[in-house]
Amino acid sequence: MDIARQIQGEILADIFNGLGEKEILKKYSISSTEFLALKDSLLKQIKEKAGDAEITTHAARYFRNLAKECKFTETAKNLGLSEARIKFLNQIILGKVRPTYGIIFSLRRFISPAQWVFKEDEELPAPVSFRPLVEEKFPVYNMEARTELSTRKSLGHIYFDAIKEGHVLSKFCAVHNCPAAEIANVIYMKKHPTEDRRCLKRPAVPFITKFRTDIHPDFWFIYPDEVSQDILRKISLSAGEWVARLRGY
Repeated sequence: MDIARQIQGEILADIFNGLGEKEILKKYSISSTEFLALKDSLLKQIKEKAGDAEITTHAARYFRNLAKECKFTETAKNLGLSEARIKFLNQIILGKVRPTYGIIFSLRRFISPAQWVFKEDEELPAPVSFRPLVEEKFPVYNMEARTELSTRKSLGHIYFDAIKEGHVLSKFCAVHNCPAAEIANVIYMKKHPTEDRRCLKRPAVPFITKFRTDIHPDFWFIYPDEVSQDILRKISLSAGEWVARLRGY
């Protein structure tokens, strides 16, 4: 280590230990500008260490690691995100805002939606295999895509249809500690507030999380025509098991 780096390390140690600016300027004969730069460097190091220690989701950790390697923006662009979405994604991985349905859907081909739901210290379920047919029509998830998809049922909705048909929806709500009104807001078609059409509301991450052990988070971002008949049968069987179990109560 050269002398300059050694002195810099000593100054950072003094800042960390609470030595005042005037004392440091006098002790090391540096300018206020140099002091502020070193102080900013220390704060950045503290934030990075705090970020490393924090338990976050698998997806957030992936992007945080890219940011540390100065590859975040380049990778996000390669994944097809616009500049506006990249800025928003950065706010998400910093923990300032919650991941939105739109961001998760935009990245579904590359990062399974479950990675935004499960923490990095939790076992991640295997991703659901699917053919990304939506992207063939809508390469970018925009308002047009959102409008059309809001009229279609995802695999998550298909799962709930079986629960409803089994007449155990209220019991299913209770088991998962979710108010019936909250579920109804997601699984039933409603009239659009400003347009003459009916649509489904996109579920938020907290809602998806409540049911993640029984309804794979990926299901809410994939449509029936994108998966095999085997996956559809498994969904039917899983929901059927819940129906049989809850009818016994």
